[in-house]
Amino acid sequence: MAQLRTLVWLKWTLFRNSLRSSKAVVNRIASVLAMLAALALALFIALGLGVAAYALTSPELALHTFQPKTRAGVPAVPSTEFIFFSIFALCYLLWSTLPLSMGSSRQFDPGNLLLYPISLRKLFAVDFVSEIASIQSVFAIPAIIAIGIGTGVAQGKIAGAILIALVAAAFGVALSKWVSTSVGSLIRSKRTRGETLLALIGVVAGLGGALFGQIAPLIFRHAQSIPALRWTPPGAIAFALTHGLREGRGAGYTLALAVVIAYTMILVSISYWLSRRAVLGGGKTKEARRQTATTVTERNYAGWDIPLVSPAASAIIEKEVRYMMRNAQLRMMTLMPLILIAIRLTNRQRFDRRGVGTDGSAFVTGFLKYGQGLMATGGILYVFLILSGLFCNQFAFEHGGMRTLVLSPIDRRNILLGKNLAISSVALIFSAGLLLINELVFRDLSVGTLLFAALSFFTFVPLMSVIGNWFSVRFPKPMKFGKRLNVSGVVGLLLIPMMIGLALVPLAAAAAGYLAQSLLIEYVTLAILAVLSASLYLMTIRAQGDSLQQRELEILEVINDPGHD
Repeated sequence: MAQLRTLVWLKWTLFRNSLRSSKAVVNRIASVLAMLAALALALFIALGLGVAAYALTSPELALHTFQPKTRAGVPAVPSTEFIFFSIFALCYLLWSTLPLSMGSSRQFDPGNLLLYPISLRKLFAVDFVSEIASIQSVFAIPAIIAIGIGTGVAQGKIAGAILIALVAAAFGVALSKWVSTSVGSLIRSKRTRGETLLALIGVVAGLGGALFGQIAPLIFRHAQSIPALRWTPPGAIAFALTHGLREGRGAGYTLALAVVIAYTMILVSISYWLSRRAVLGGGKTKEARRQTATTVTERNYAGWDIPLVSPAASAIIEKEVRYMMRNAQLRMMTLMPLILIAIRLTNRQRFDRRGVGTDGSAFVTGFLKYGQGLMATGGILYVFLILSGLFCNQFAFEHGGMRTLVLSPIDRRNILLGKNLAISSVALIFSAGLLLINELVFRDLSVGTLLFAALSFFTFVPLMSVIGNWFSVRFPKPMKFGKRLNVSGVVGLLLIPMMIGLALVPLAAAAAGYLAQSLLIEYVTLAILAVLSASLYLMTIRAQGDSLQQRELEILEVINDPGHD
């Protein structure tokens, strides 16, 4: 207990030291406000799930005995056990998907805490408990607890229901920790094949959310003939809540509880083994021999010479591109836009059956004529969403390199310009790849759609660069290689409003074309907005460069502050 108290004191001291500047306080307040908003939404959803669980399991209402069937004798309504299985499966899908897609995972990194006489197990235990503060836990844990309370109140077994709900929440936290630890383990290995495998895992996990709605009806039709589902964590929990709490079913409840605890302990053990191996070192001998065998050849290097770009800006662009090529997380994110293709592909038949413009109103039919490029533009906007961690935190990975930028005789405007061009090039590659695959799969991209998407892209880039430069200078935050490209603080709080603001640009152009009943007016409006956004960037880049020069020492202090680790 003394070691745990010391650890809590150290964490509190580091947190207090990180609030020495007003910017850090603003970032913390923004993070708290965003978390409170997410918690309020999570509690609202949990309340509805709790009421539904009470209604489904209450003997007085007897909804669980209501089993209408179709003419073929197939149940028209899923059983209560299958409904609970689906809810818990979605919760665990949320726990496993978000660390791979949104970068909300927390990887175990004790850092300087290893200098203190505190065991690694206690450090890991504190880090494991802190996983409940992640965004996926904030949404999933209240829902699971609410289902447990509703079921317990309905059946008069509140203690047993809350116990299985707490174990279910512990399994979800263990699952999230295992995913994030595996991510960190593959990234630290710095092997291309490991990163490629991790990217594929991330896409499969992301596709799981899109495919769940298609797979659920098939599972429902055969749920009664798949008893093996009860040996999975969501199946065991659903069985314990629906059957295990009844009179004379204590053995089944105990077995289900033991199954979930066993899964949880296995995931915790694997996560601890991977974390211990990463912190204390493992498998270094072969790597050391490989490093010893390498030879370094000296050669004269002149750097990149990019046409129409000054040598100073070319040097910044080269540095940023090399940083990004070494960034394992960014290479993993190249496949994330494919989730949109999978979502559209899985719902293709549904959209084809429904049709467009046949049963809709005249307004919808007319607006869709001028909004054909909005779907492609939405994919481009999603690319900017996943790259917002780079756009709005451009000095995150500088660390010691920031000192070189401070001492270099480079116009600070060129530093921002080089960073903006480098990140925009990555966004262009991601967007072009997404549109190319969309054309190969669906073959529905016309010249007008491509023109609309291109004009939208060249409107988004200056606006996102201006916003990103302001956030990067005003609210810098350090990040490390091996950590996900997540956003938090002020940027995390304003991320969704930023994306909504960008989306208004193509929507305004489509609305102008609809009101004028002219595609020419639509494209001209979007072109004018692109020119205005580029003009805004050119007018503000010098002022933002001056602001960077005034605050560069503060940025250097923030991104090298050990209190942020």
